Amino acid sequence: MKAVRTACRLSFAMATLCGALAVTMGARGEVPPGGGSILESHGVGDAFFAPFHEKIRASREQWRQKAESAKPALRHRVVQPKRIVKFAAGDSAFQGWAVHDAGAVADFMNRPLSQGEEFILDFGEHIVGRLELGLVDFGSAVDAPVRLALSFAEMPCELAEDQEAAKPSLSRSWFQSEVFTFDDVPSVNRLPRRYAFRYVRVKVAGCSSGGRFGLGRIAVETETSADEASIKAWTPPSDKAAKIDATACRTLRDCMQTVFEDGPKRDRRLWLGDLRLEALADYETYRNFEIVKRSLYVLAGTCAESGLVNSDAYERPVLRSGACRILDYTAIYAATVLEYLEASGDEETARDLWPLCAMQTKFVLSCVCPDGVFRDNGKWWCFIDWQGPLNRQTAEQGAIIFGLKKTWELARRLGRTEDVKFIPEVVAKMEDGARKVLWNEAKGCFACEKDAQVSWMGQAWLVLAGVPDASSARRCLKTAMDDASAVRPVTPYANHYFIEALYAAGMRNEGDARLLSYFGGMVDLGADTFWEVFVPEDHRAGPYSTHLMNSYCHAWSCAPAYFLRNAKYKALSGARR
Repeated sequence: MKAVRTACRLSFAMATLCGALAVTMGARGEVPPGGGSILESHGVGDAFFAPFHEKIRASREQWRQKAESAKPALRHRVVQPKRIVKFAAGDSAFQGWAVHDAGAVADFMNRPLSQGEEFILDFGEHIVGRLELGLVDFGSAVDAPVRLALSFAEMPCELAEDQEAAKPSLSRSWFQSEVFTFDDVPSVNRLPRRYAFRYVRVKVAGCSSGGRFGLGRIAVETETSADEASIKAWTPPSDKAAKIDATACRTLRDCMQTVFEDGPKRDRRLWLGDLRLEALADYETYRNFEIVKRSLYVLAGTCAESGLVNSDAYERPVLRSGACRILDYTAIYAATVLEYLEASGDEETARDLWPLCAMQTKFVLSCVCPDGVFRDNGKWWCFIDWQGPLNRQTAEQGAIIFGLKKTWELARRLGRTEDVKFIPEVVAKMEDGARKVLWNEAKGCFACEKDAQVSWMGQAWLVLAGVPDASSARRCLKTAMDDASAVRPVTPYANHYFIEALYAAGMRNEGDARLLSYFGGMVDLGADTFWEVFVPEDHRAGPYSTHLMNSYCHAWSCAPAYFLRNAKYKALSGARR
């Protein structure tokens, strides 16, 4: 077990480096045979895409305006702390920290507080919002400012462990620890920043020794664009399914702000990969089509001058794109538009965004060689999963084919197949390349070209792309699962696609089992929202050099609600599809 934990930490260390430098660990730098791309070999060049490019450049400002028009209203409710808690080391508890009752909230309210006194509030569930503090006096003037050190935490580890000793690879300013000074007592004070948390540690860092102060009110006004009263009715097939669904819905709720945020604590921005899974879950739960529409338009309005949809975008202080170019995210933009059209019936938006969808094929095929095989050209971040040792070649091959087929389906729905008439031939060539170059008959599955690496995600994406027939799909997935040396996924994002591939291959029992063991495993460990990363063998694993930087309410983890509720899957129900 120690060796497994060590391997996980090394994997995440490598993944951190990849993410920080935005480089790919795709196909280990193979040189494309013969040079050029598959588009060039089919006579499709810049001139072919010029009309799309011109339309995109002329539309970006309008897309920004449409993004603003679709901004959803935030909904609020007032939540008060439920109890006082303390944390203690516990070997069986998640990350080694058990939560124990430490008194009633009323015991710490409306009584004098002294310097150095501290306590931890438990709000009973993960919430996103702004804290309000009511300070009171006790009949005499408070002759010095009140200084409170407040620390907000999604998980006990964030308060029980020393953040100052941590050395995260991301900025320490993501830690939710603040010191506030209040000059007036009595007063009601609303903190200016939004926080994502369940627990709050309150420590009196400074106060008068004469005129005494206390806390008369502590409450949070939550923020979300999800309307919990409108959530679709659903009858869970079991108590465990109900708990998984509730956790997924709460995760989605707290990430639904004025865009789909990846994490309300960190990174608090829109990411294309997260968007697709959030949208799929939203269609089965809150059905807030406006936030999907806005998110699509935010990405469209902030696309690069070249017409590339960047992988992330910021809302504030103004709309702007992030710096990340993730190949497998770009590949699914058209799929996200298609699924939005299918769920909402909003053909006007799909037609408006069609030039952008068509343009993305130019970018995703830049790494595909004339023989139909993806080979990393070093110009993209190939993500797939936060798993450092993963050779991403087979997975990227599948993700690109998947995206092309969804683009073709969107074109067919809109009557625009002539715009992307090269897709059927290119897809056929890529499927042939996958079978000839990446299929390893000796192993009974797909393997990367250079190092013959077998990964769960390589099989998953090629199955989702429809490359192997039904029998071969089941064979390659089972082979990878039975291979102890195969590289396994470590994020809920990647696990979503692996579970989806199991269902697509007709392996319903295996899909249900994975959903139960992975997402149900988080619920068993006390999760009230699903986490950014979960490695069952190492609860402190994370891609940022410390688990204290992990997001414990993360958008790409909300998709179990989609599997549980969607009529195609009916996960954990035992029903046949």
